[in-house]
Amino acid sequence: MAHTPIDEVFKRGFIKFPGHHGRDCSDVMDFFNGRGVNYDNDMKIVTYTAPEVAAQKAASLVSAKQKEIFKVLDLGAGTGLGGAALRRAGFLGDMSALDGSAGMLKFAMEKGIYSDSTEHILTLSNPLPYSDQSFDMAIGVGSFGKAMMEPDCLQEVLRVLKPDSYIIATVRMYTEIQDYKVRFYAELDRLEAAGLIKVCSREKFLHYKWDEVSDKLKGVASDQYGEVLALQKPGLN
Repeated sequence: MAHTPIDEVFKRGFIKFPGHHGRDCSDVMDFFNGRGVNYDNDMKIVTYTAPEVAAQKAASLVSAKQKEIFKVLDLGAGTGLGGAALRRAGFLGDMSALDGSAGMLKFAMEKGIYSDSTEHILTLSNPLPYSDQSFDMAIGVGSFGKAMMEPDCLQEVLRVLKPDSYIIATVRMYTEIQDYKVRFYAELDRLEAAGLIKVCSREKFLHYKWDEVSDKLKGVASDQYGEVLALQKPGLN
């Protein structure tokens, strides 16, 4: 039986993702470098809601004036879906795109919404190429996850944020990253206990919609869901 378009996207974008199979960072970057040409359309087919959910959460936390002037860092910007959603939500200030995939960044910059882009893989030993307190907000749409940004990167993101600024992050809840989720939320607990971050909200949402994927391809139903978190860097005492 022929596969439907959503079946093809599911195989191309999820089943074949090398991070699920313990592959290294170079394999993951090769995967994303080849995904840019189809990515935006594929995400429409699977009803990818995370960019809009993150942007609306970001917009709910700041004033209209702040949206006009805030300088935003888009972590793991990909093809710029998160940045585009922020623009639709009224964020008019400078926006910087950071991603480890040059191929994805090419498509992000073609959208004309970013002031600059940086190809960079953020790790504990490879910090962000920005000065302390450079940004008014950071957004990470799908950038924290298995074979993506590690939880210990959160503290480095806090470094480049101004006091009282927010990180808006979406995290997938799928079954193959249970170990990652444990480490991610343990790191949040550690940072919060140290007074370095405040977890303002944590909400479940429908990350993708793939009910029409063939049963033989479909994973656990809960894999469609994610969480959007609003994390704040405390102000100066």
